[in-house]
Amino acid sequence: MNITPYLAYYFGMPALSIKAETAVIALAETLRALRLQHGESQALAAQRIGVGLRTYQRMESSAQAAGQVGIPAGGVAIGDFLMALEVYGVDVVAALTQLHQSSPAPVGARRERGRTPRPRADRTEPF
Repeated sequence: MNITPYLAYYFGMPALSIKAETAVIALAETLRALRLQHGESQALAAQRIGVGLRTYQRMESSAQAAGQVGIPAGGVAIGDFLMALEVYGVDVVAALTQLHQSSPAPVGARRERGRTPRPRADRTEPF
């Protein structure tokens, strides 16, 4: 029996969806590939990004951590991943802007503004 889901529930940590797990794995693999293309050690990469070596190691090992419910991205902040991508020359803002512009709103998604409120039922006092 895997105890991790129970720990995640107990500590209030969200579980990752299968798509999110896949994205975390892809991000970890991309980060590792970029580092190796530049011929850098994990220690040098960590120093360039501004994180500790152990944090960087968790970033690259997120592929293993992704399968553990409640341990999203190896427990590393998304900003550290974004900084790592920027250090290796990825224009994160352009990539996210392109992603945002190319993806349609999901069916049934709430509108952020202009949401029509539900009519309230009339309440009458019994007295």
